[in-house]
Amino acid sequence: MKLASFSALCMTCTLVACAGDGEGLDENGRPAGEDSGTLQPTFQSIQSLVFTPACTGCHAGAAAPLGLRLDEGASYALLVNAPSVEVPALMRVQPGNPDASYLIQKIEGTAAVGARMPLNAPPLPQATVDVIRQWIADGAPNTSGGGSQKTRIEFAHLIAVSPMRFESAPASMREIVVTSDTELDTSLLQSDLVTLRVSGGDGEFAAGNERTVPVQVRVRSTQPSVLAIEPRVTPLAADEYELRISGSDPVALADLAARPIDGDHDGTAGGDFVLRFTVETAR
Repeated sequence: MKLASFSALCMTCTLVACAGDGEGLDENGRPAGEDSGTLQPTFQSIQSLVFTPACTGCHAGAAAPLGLRLDEGASYALLVNAPSVEVPALMRVQPGNPDASYLIQKIEGTAAVGARMPLNAPPLPQATVDVIRQWIADGAPNTSGGGSQKTRIEFAHLIAVSPMRFESAPASMREIVVTSDTELDTSLLQSDLVTLRVSGGDGEFAAGNERTVPVQVRVRSTQPSVLAIEPRVTPLAADEYELRISGSDPVALADLAARPIDGDHDGTAGGDFVLRFTVETAR
């Protein structure tokens, strides 16, 4: 397959921008500060040459449009096997199936909802679309981490993707996304392993007035593991929330070598992963 030249890539840089106004591009339409290069059908290439330089000015943070954050470290978990907000029956990226991927439908103008992307800009060159299609057809692998980095991982760490620690999230938030830096034994997931609690209005979680919010945990990807934790009660009430994933006895989430996660990031196995965030008052 012929890869897109960088000139074709430049038009891709407004792929998920809010208004297709060229923010993040120089006067020639290239990502500001980027050297010329060739877009490859890999996630790292798309992240480095498209999402980071041109899209994160808008698609970043808890208020990202339609919950789609494209920051490095967050974008993969919110694209691959992630339901589209506009058409929940379709995944934003369906590995192995470009035609069923909502991302492709949006940039090709075949989506049943909303406008073609990039918004208020000419359609992407087919060569650019073909590169993105090829990455999806290849299974949409995550190539953002190097092999040498993975060999240095001693214990699995969890990372909050959306919302991040102490962020404010909108009441319309449908899921909490957590990713790992390695593959987890997701067969260990069970109802008492992941808990979500809401403060009783005082922002505290040891006063005895907290309430548990029932959740459903979905495994979105495995290498590395991505967990989508869906509250069964929506919209969430405005308050402080605490998500806890057990890394301690009697049941602990562990990697494939049966080593418990380093939930508290102290360099040793064990310890719960705790994420606290705020849900805003609905507007």
